[in-house]
Amino acid sequence: MSHPSDSEATGDSAAITVEVRLAQSQDIKSLAEILTDSFFPTANYWSFLRSIFKLGIYEDLRGRLRGDTPYYHCLVVSQTSVTATGSQEVIVATAEISLKSSSFLAVPIPYISNLAVSPDRRRAGLARRLLLKCEQIAREWGFEELSLHVLDNNLAARSLYLSSGYRLQKTDGWLVNWLFNRPQKLFLHKKISQ
Repeated sequence: MSHPSDSEATGDSAAITVEVRLAQSQDIKSLAEILTDSFFPTANYWSFLRSIFKLGIYEDLRGRLRGDTPYYHCLVVSQTSVTATGSQEVIVATAEISLKSSSFLAVPIPYISNLAVSPDRRRAGLARRLLLKCEQIAREWGFEELSLHVLDNNLAARSLYLSSGYRLQKTDGWLVNWLFNRPQKLFLHKKISQ
């Protein structure tokens, strides 16, 4: 199932087109890099394992993109620069949407995961565009709600989600997180209109 792309051109000497589209197999390497940069930055104590994390992310994405799951999409934001000498596409952000249950007996609802923007492209509205595209997909699937997780110490992401209408539904695993001095995992939920 494909969705029309969501694109816009910006006024510059080189025409830059920003497009939200479904990921393709040739995007996996760029996506693995963005996700690794976002969730395993080089400045932390896990940096020596970065290449292993990146390989794991690459293989996970490859498996999901090869799968034939009707309720799964990996989205990318691509920026294409067009000049007199040619064009160049760069993948700058990603998000995945699938169906997930919030508990064992709950009915699955659309769930956003792995929303990440390249560090040098943040604060440009790309994550918000991905959220809006996920809402559109959820409505196309016949749903009126969305959910996602965010760590409580990720203030920029929390601010984005709260300003986009997501509300705290519950805090996951607070005792384990408290015992091991880890950030709380917040489960956020949003009602969307058809």
